[in-house]
Parts: sequence; structure tokens; C-alpha cells
Amino acid sequence: MTLRQLLVLVLLPLALIPTEGCRRGRKKETAKDYNHQLLPGEQALVEVDTAQLPMLALTAADRTALRTGIAYSLTFLAKPAADAYYPIGEITKDQAVRSLQALRGLLDGTPDDVELNRAIRAQFRALMSVGCDGQGTVLFTGYYTPIFTGSLTPDARYRFPIHKRPADLQKVGNDTMALQRMPDGSTRPYPPRGELMRGGALKGLELVYFADEFEAYIVQVQGSGKIRLTSGEMIDVGYDGTNGHEYHKIADDLIADGKITREELSLGTMRAYFNTHPEEVRTYVERNPRMIFFTRTKGGPYGSLGQPVTTHVSVATDKKI
Repeated sequence: MTLRQLLVLVLLPLALIPTEGCRRGRKKETAKDYNHQLLPGEQALVEVDTAQLPMLALTAADRTALRTGIAYSLTFLAKPAADAYYPIGEITKDQAVRSLQALRGLLDGTPDDVELNRAIRAQFRALMSVGCDGQGTVLFTGYYTPIFTGSLTPDARYRFPIHKRPADLQKVGNDTMALQRMPDGSTRPYPPRGELMRGGALKGLELVYFADEFEAYIVQVQGSGKIRLTSGEMIDVGYDGTNGHEYHKIADDLIADGKITREELSLGTMRAYFNTHPEEVRTYVERNPRMIFFTRTKGGPYGSLGQPVTTHVSVATDKKI
């Protein structure tokens, strides 16, 4: 088997979002169904010509950041937990490891960008996400670490908590499933968000309290955050597990219910809506059955693989790719 057959580089197509000025005078495009699910047996990645890979122009800082991201990825792949994610189609974990090691070697030994781009095209295969339409159309969103004010103790203002991982949560394989250990030793699928929030099962597991219920939910969606405590201390909280349910976008529900139009949808418009309709926050957030559990961290933010996120390098994708 040749080096070219062993090495894999994944290409995610670039989604361009036109500005409002560019939209004027143009025919309105049909909204894309970014929630489209693959059919059973359908592959999430398709091989394309390496000529479609973007040309890299890397500063010294870019190369350092890439090396850092590669190191974190290799750290995760060395753990037994990584086995649960492979193979992906015909790609094995060994191929993923070899690809990262080879890319790291090129970054170290090929300082010239022209030579680096040539070497990548010669030594790697390029795989593209099929996207929501089979043509590579994907939705890109941004990750950031929110900074909110919170309290370690509840009071009349700070009433909405995020929670620590329950002791009865049993992870199965990767984060696609979680079981709850019952007192008699049996297990059942871990309850969804609504049941956990209404039933009091998380009582005593409160980690930090927020004054705004939707802010607590934003931290849930992001999976980490920086909290400025009422004492003035700044702490980090990070991902420590999930109840194993599929994530549901409440933004789609807000659109379907006529609360926000698809054209105006943003985190800002969602916050503005809930600021004026705080009584509706619980109704909507409970429609997302997935719940994230947290722990205090240092050196983050951390992704769901337990490795630090690298600015401008880390990409969060569906675990199938």
C-alpha cells in the first residue's frame, strides 16, 4: 500500500453567506434543509480531486496553531475511547493517525508554502462532506467561549443553574448513548432534558447559577464558558458528559412558530426575543432533549473529545465525519 493510499485529508466545502446588499435584486433562494439525515448505509464523505483543496498560506503562528491542534487530536486518538468512532467508511483509525503524523512532518520540514501545498496534493487523498444536498452544501457556524456573570449560590436573582455530571450516568461507547443506573442495578436510557429539569433528579448537582435562563442554555449549547462570579473571580466550566440524546435546534421551532423569521435568525435575535418573553424560555429549551453536564476546568475551552479547542484550527463536525 502506498503512502498516498494511507493518508487522508478531509475537505469541508466553504459556505458563503451573501451580505444584505448582495441579496437585493436577486431571486430568493430556496432554504436549505441542513437537518437532512443520511440514509442507512449512505456515506458522509466522498473523495474528490485534491485540486479542490484550498491553497494554504501559513504564517509562523498558523503553523504553530496547526501543530497544537494535531497534537491534541493525536492525544485523543491514542485513547481506547477513540476506537468507538472508527472506521468511518473505509477510513481506519490507523489512517487518521498516519495522516496527522504526516501532516505534522510536512509542517516541520516544508517551510515554503508552495512546496507544502504541492506535497499535500501529492501525498494525501481529499474527502469532502456530502453536505445536506449531496453536493457539498454545509452550514458553518462559529464557536466562541461566552463570558457571563454567575453565582455559586442561588438567590432571588441567580436562579438558573448548569449541573455537574450525575453519579448514575453510565456512558456507552461515545456520546451517542448514555444509560442511567437504577438503585436495583438495572439500567435505562438516560432521561431527556425536560424530565430531568422537572423531576428534581439534578437537585444538589448545581455547579453555577445564572440570572438569565437563556444564558444558562447558551452555555449548554457551547459546552463550555467563562463565568465571572459575583465575588469577582473568573472561573472556567467545561464539558463533562451528556445524557446521550440527539441535539435539537430550538431555533427551528422559533421559526416554525412564527416568533423569528429565518432571514433575521441569529443568536442576537433569539436573545432579544427571550428577553421580552422570558416565560417562554423553559418551554423552548425543553424541546431540546440533549443536556450537557459540566465541571470546573483550567486551560480550556475543551471540546467533547476532552481536548482543548485550538483557536482558528479546531472544527466541530458531526461525529460521522
